[in-house]
Amino acid sequence: MASLLRTIGIVLLGLWLGGCTTPNPVAVDYDPGFKFANLRSYYLLDPLATGTVSPFEIKRAGQAVDNQLRGRYSKAESPETADFLVRVQLLSNDKVAVYEDPFSIYGGYRYFGFGWRAPLRVRQYQESNLIVDVLAPDNAPLWRGSLPSSAARHDEPEHQMQQLNKEAGLIIGRFPPYNDVGYD
Repeated sequence: MASLLRTIGIVLLGLWLGGCTTPNPVAVDYDPGFKFANLRSYYLLDPLATGTVSPFEIKRAGQAVDNQLRGRYSKAESPETADFLVRVQLLSNDKVAVYEDPFSIYGGYRYFGFGWRAPLRVRQYQESNLIVDVLAPDNAPLWRGSLPSSAARHDEPEHQMQQLNKEAGLIIGRFPPYNDVGYD
């Protein structure tokens, strides 16, 4: 009886902990007709950046993706000898969030006393996305993975690199899509 209760407790704990996991935030799109199992070597193209991205941030993003790919594929010497090309993009946009605060108090003006109102609050923030594109040697798109990046929130380069390695690992972890059954 005690072992049955222990087993039920372990199963319930596993289900509870499994319910606490968050879904993978990586968005993926790919060409379902391409045989990804044939890919062996890659060439990393120059990274692209838009918005307020420093050259050091985009360099770190390229290094992070390269670190993740080296464990699974061999690096080609030129784009002509590679099975696929990889382009890293770091996109940064300035955003404005406007929302109402229904619980704020305002002071009166002249003859009017205190009261309630819902003033507007404005917050400016920066939104960044890390994008990895896999291209055929003729630059045809094969696969894309993207993820909202929080690396720019860190001030120290080491922390930025750690965060970019983590984010690149999440993206490259979804490559290749397992849609093919064998080699050509």
